[in-house]
Amino acid sequence: MSDKQFSKSRVHDLLGSIFGIIAIILLVVSPYQVDTSGPDPFYKGPLIFPILVFILMALGAMPSMWRLIKPEAGASWYLDGYGKPKKNMIILVLLVLYLFGLIVFGLEFSTWLFLVVSLKLVKQDSLLKIALFPLLVTLILYLVFRVFLDVWFPQPLIVEWILE
Repeated sequence: MSDKQFSKSRVHDLLGSIFGIIAIILLVVSPYQVDTSGPDPFYKGPLIFPILVFILMALGAMPSMWRLIKPEAGASWYLDGYGKPKKNMIILVLLVLYLFGLIVFGLEFSTWLFLVVSLKLVKQDSLLKIALFPLLVTLILYLVFRVFLDVWFPQPLIVEWILE
């Protein structure tokens, strides 16, 4: 089976579309679920993160929704046939570890390390990709949270351990 056939699975598109629809529904109801009565401005309040996440999820699901409505020639309702998606499960574990990494190592190092390991896992071994992409994403996250939104993460535990 060639890699090109993976994009023709309507099952994958259906799952992506379901995630997108759930994200849109949660985006609509999230203002009613989150208390926004605090003194912080909107962009620093507790509602900003769910809105960003659900918008990104909905945008990420748009190609799947489009392919579900207008399937490519040769698209069929099959799964990939290779059993469990091991790389996807490893990246899921890495995402969970990333959350702990934010606490222990901080935003910058955890983001950089997660992206480097994930890119190596999916065999994106180009020196340009490995060196440039993680640094660029880390810089963008730093600028968005700390410079534009003025949202600061707590001091990483490793800094506290070193300073003790």
